[in-house]
Amino acid sequence: MFHLRTPHLPLLAVLLLALATAAPADVLREWPAMGTRIRLRVRGSGPAAESAADAMAAAARDALETVEAATSVFRAGSPPALLADAAGSGGWIPVPPAFEDALDVALRTADATAGAFNPLVAPLMELHGHPRRPPDTPAPVLPPPTPELLDWRRIERRPGACRLPVPGMRLDLGGVAKGVGADRAAAAARAAGTNDFLLDAGGTLVGRGTWTAGLRNPLAAADAAPLRPFTLPAGHACATSGNYERPGHLIDPRNGAPAAGRILQTTVLAPTATLADAWSTALFILGPDDGRRAMQHTPGIAAAWVLQPPDGGAPVVVQQPAPPQPATPLDI
Repeated sequence: MFHLRTPHLPLLAVLLLALATAAPADVLREWPAMGTRIRLRVRGSGPAAESAADAMAAAARDALETVEAATSVFRAGSPPALLADAAGSGGWIPVPPAFEDALDVALRTADATAGAFNPLVAPLMELHGHPRRPPDTPAPVLPPPTPELLDWRRIERRPGACRLPVPGMRLDLGGVAKGVGADRAAAAARAAGTNDFLLDAGGTLVGRGTWTAGLRNPLAAADAAPLRPFTLPAGHACATSGNYERPGHLIDPRNGAPAAGRILQTTVLAPTATLADAWSTALFILGPDDGRRAMQHTPGIAAAWVLQPPDGGAPVVVQQPAPPQPATPLDI
């Protein structure tokens, strides 16, 4: 997890802690969306900054709503819900651009990680007690999650449409949708206002302007000193995946079991929140050794794994700088 810290505001215990090193007069707007809290911090003060923050927050809200409507498995009539209903029928389901953006990155990440990240993981989530359906919808009668149901390479796409060829296939874009939302919300905020702000979508961070952050110690209190400080460069994003606050919710699609081992959390810096979101999940599943190899094919990302210490001491941080250079602006 990250700390973004300020001496004037309390630390908030959220999955990816996001408070800025900012002047106390900076403008903050926050609201619920995509199952989390959104925080928009705009540098500046006075009526002009307040007005800009209002316009930026309104634009960001609209962008997030568009993404949630396009990608959520919890909304009746959403593309994932319609695709699940039509799986195996041969029918094409119209899908909007936000869905296409999410699915494109999800499939590329699945290819790069040999399925450690898999957008067809929904049946496995259901199997382990994590519903992936609209509220008040009866639990579906699902076939066993066979390799055929989990083969992301069989998802069929054409511009503006998608279909799932096997009955029982179900998409879950939760590993990437928040990143898409954060990217689109940040772009909308930038178009509506200034170019010096931090957007925190429940811990997925997108910065315009430079912000200071730090890896949270997951074994310590939320306001403890970070394990390692770093800079979130302008125009970049970061995301963290961890299994210690909600044990068992990160499933390894390759064996169908909850991810296990010494990894407490994985943090990724990337040029987009969409990439950071997808890769933080994938690299948590892969671990440092396999993760480093997978990262060689995706330039521009950097990662840090926080590992459970074997002797009960402080957590161990293992990092992978962005290839091909050992030192880049994205180093953690």
